Amino acid sequence: MEVRNFELRAVKEDRTVEGVAVPYGDTIDLGGVFERFERGAFGDPTNVKLFYDHKEPIGLVEKTEDTDQGFVIRARISQTPRGDEVYTLLRDGVLNKFSVGFLPVEDRMEDDVIVRTKADLKEVSVVAFPAYENAAVSQVRTAETTNNNQEENSTMSDETNKSQEVEELREAFENLDRKVSMLGTVSEPKNAAPQFRSFGAYVKAVAKGDEDAYRAYTGLTTADSVVKDGWVGSAVRLVQDNRLVINAFSKGQLPAEGNNVEYAVLSTNTHAVAAQSSEGADLPYGEVTLSTATAPVKTYGGYAQLTRQAIERSSVNILDTNFQAMAISYAKATNAAARAALVAASGTNTATLAANTVAGWSGLLIDAAADLDVEGLSPEFIIVSSDVFKTIGTLTATDGRTALAYGGTGVNTIGSVSGARLTASLDGVPVYADPSLAANSCYIANGIALKTFESAGAPFQLQDENTINLSKTFSVYGFMAVAVQHAKAIVKCDVDLTP
Repeated sequence: MEVRNFELRAVKEDRTVEGVAVPYGDTIDLGGVFERFERGAFGDPTNVKLFYDHKEPIGLVEKTEDTDQGFVIRARISQTPRGDEVYTLLRDGVLNKFSVGFLPVEDRMEDDVIVRTKADLKEVSVVAFPAYENAAVSQVRTAETTNNNQEENSTMSDETNKSQEVEELREAFENLDRKVSMLGTVSEPKNAAPQFRSFGAYVKAVAKGDEDAYRAYTGLTTADSVVKDGWVGSAVRLVQDNRLVINAFSKGQLPAEGNNVEYAVLSTNTHAVAAQSSEGADLPYGEVTLSTATAPVKTYGGYAQLTRQAIERSSVNILDTNFQAMAISYAKATNAAARAALVAASGTNTATLAANTVAGWSGLLIDAAADLDVEGLSPEFIIVSSDVFKTIGTLTATDGRTALAYGGTGVNTIGSVSGARLTASLDGVPVYADPSLAANSCYIANGIALKTFESAGAPFQLQDENTINLSKTFSVYGFMAVAVQHAKAIVKCDVDLTP
C-alpha cells in the first residue's frame, strides 16, 4: 500500500473532521517520480477508516465527495483515549495535516508524470507532515457531551462490537509497508500477498503450504505475472548504489508503448541577444535548428533457478540474498549501458591536463568550463576512472601538504575526498569514480548530455514453476533506453598519467 500526505488547516465544532483529502491537478515530486491524481480516482469508497499516523484507528470516514478542489472527506473521531488526544491536537493546531493510504489500480503516464486514474482508498490518517500542500482540513467540529446513560451504554455497546474489527485492522496495518517505493509505480496485483515481510519469506511460505501464500502463489506463477513484493525495499538502495553514471545524468520514464524513444537534438543555435541599436531598429535575429533521434528500448535481465527442496529447507536470508544479488547485477548491467553511451558520445569537446598538479587540474576545469559555457552550460560533475581518482585524491600543494581534505575538514584546501565512497570535490565540482572505466578516463559534463528512459518500477521479477523437476525459476528484468541529447555537454579530458 502507498501513502500520500496532505495538509489540514482548520478545526471546528463537533467530533467530525472535514477537508480535501486529495487535491486534483496538483503534481508533486516523490524523489524524482512525479505524481498527480485525476478527478474521480477514488470513486465512491466504503468502509474507509480514520487513522492516527497510519498506526491506530481513531474513527470512521462517513462521507466522501468529488469537488473541483479535490476529493473531500468527512470523518468522525471516536471517543477513545487516542481519539481524544488527536482531537485536542487538531483543535490546538498542532496536528493539521492529512495522509491517505491507497492501493494503485490504474494509472497512465503524461510527460514523466504518473496520473492516478483509479485507486483503492484504504484509510485517511491525521499526521504531522504533508506531501500535497493544497489538501486542507476545512472543519473539525466538537459534539456536545451528554450524561444520558442510554446514550453512553449505546456507545459502549457499539465500541464493544467494533473492538474485534479494530484489532484486526490494527494488526493488518502494522504489517503493511507505508513508505512509497521509488523503485516501482506499477499497480500491484490484487493478490500480491503484502503481509509477507520479504520476497524470500513469501516463497518459503508457499513451499510450506501457507494458505494465504498459496492463494497469491496460484495467481503469480505464470510467465506473465509480475511480482513486486517486500524485496523491493532493499533493492532500491542496491540498485541506486550501483548506478553512478545513470544517477549523474538525467533520468526519465519510458512511455507505455513502443520499442524506440524519439527525442530532440539541438543541431545549431544562432540566437543572439544584444542592445537595440536605436529605437525602432530590428533586434538581432537567430534561430534554433533541431533534429530528431531515436534510442532503442532494450531489455536487461537475468534469471536463477532454485529447487523446491532448496526453497523449503533453506533460511529466508538465503533466498533474499539471491534476489538482492540479481538486483545488483541488474544495476551494473544498466549502468554499463549508460557508461558505454557516455564514452561513445564524448570527443566533440576536449581538454588536456597540462600538469598533474593542483594548478594543472584547476586549469583543466577552467578549460572545460569554457567549452561548456559556449553551449550556455556549466560543469556539474566529473566522472573518472579509479587511477585518476587516486591521483586527484593525493594531490599536494607546493609546500607538500594535502590539497584535498579527508573527512571534509582541512585548512587552505581546494576540495575534499572520501576514498571509501569513491567521491571527492574539486573546486566545488563533485568527482565520482567509476571503477569500470578504462584507465586514464576523465569526463567533465553537464547532466543534460545523457538521459536514460527506464520502465517505471524496474527491476521487476517474474517467477514460474516447473512441476516436472520440482524447481522454480526467478528472473529480474527491466526496459531501458539511453539517449544522447547533447554531446557537446561532455568534455573528454586527456589526463594520461602513464609515467
